[in-house]
This record gives sequence, structure tokens and C-alpha cells, in this order.
Amino acid sequence: MGKLFSIGMIGSSLISIPISSLPNHENLFLFLIGLFTIYLVLAGNSALTFKKKIEADWTDFTISTLMMIFTIIMIVVGIYDATNGNNFSILYLFFGGFGMLLTINDFRFYKNPRITKNAWLITHLGKMNGALIASITAFLIAGAGSKSFFAWLAPTLIGTFYILYWKRKMKFRPILQKEIS
Repeated sequence: MGKLFSIGMIGSSLISIPISSLPNHENLFLFLIGLFTIYLVLAGNSALTFKKKIEADWTDFTISTLMMIFTIIMIVVGIYDATNGNNFSILYLFFGGFGMLLTINDFRFYKNPRITKNAWLITHLGKMNGALIASITAFLIAGAGSKSFFAWLAPTLIGTFYILYWKRKMKFRPILQKEIS
């Protein structure tokens, strides 16, 4: 089911990218959120590989570096829009800041992926639940036709609490030296 979810999320996100540039549908935010969702799925699936591997490879760094670039673009657009009185700027700033936090945490994880016994699983659950949040948000905005800030932010806020619940449930357990050998 996880593989089907991943395929579905990447497929729908890839579809959103050309749609965001169609005439009369131009939407930079939809484009960036499509890329954000692809990042969540790719990084979430990549986290599973850390069950066996002990260090990040070029694919891991590429996924996170590209996402960091996209979040910087979101933050810059958000600041620009805020200075021009655009109310939509809050969404660019919120998701850009959130994405920046995620990518910074990626690089911390890559520095020491074995800091806890199940760090790979916690990272996987966080990213894949993030992708689920993205799909719920997309449904509320596109499927249900809601255009309110609440529809944009509520799934992220509620979903973040769900992710934090699972992180606590999984309990960060430091690896003992004899477990490493």
C-alpha cells in the first residue's frame, strides 16, 4: 500500500506541475507545492534505506538540496508579496519556512543517521505523513473548492500534531555502543 501511495502522490504531483503553468491557470504556488510533495515522498522513501545503510549518498543530498532551493524561492516570493500587500504571502512564508525546517533536519539526519535506533523509521513516517497532509490539503483546495487560509493551514497543523504523536510513540532510543558493532 505504501508503494501505491507513493506512486499516486508522485503521479498527481507531477501532473500539478504542467497544470500550474497552463494559460489562465498559472499558479507558482501550486508548482512549488507539487515539488514539495514530490520531495516528501522521495525523502520519505529514501529514509527507509537507512535501515541498512549508514551514511547518506548523493541521491539523499540532491533531494534535500533541491528542496532547500525551492523553499528559499518560496520565502523570497513570500517576502516580496508581503511587501506588496498580497495576503497570499503568508502561505509562501509558512510552507517555505516549514520546508526549510524539514531540509535542515534532513542534513542533521545525514550527518548522523544512527543517532537513534529507529531514526530512519521516524523520518520515513514524518515525511510520508507530510505527503498525506499534502493530499488532504489538495483535496480541500481543489476537490472541495475551498479557498480559505483555514483549508490551506488546518491539515498541516493537525497533521503536524499527528506526526509528533508518532514520533513520541516510536520513542527516540539512543543506540548503545555494542549495538553499533
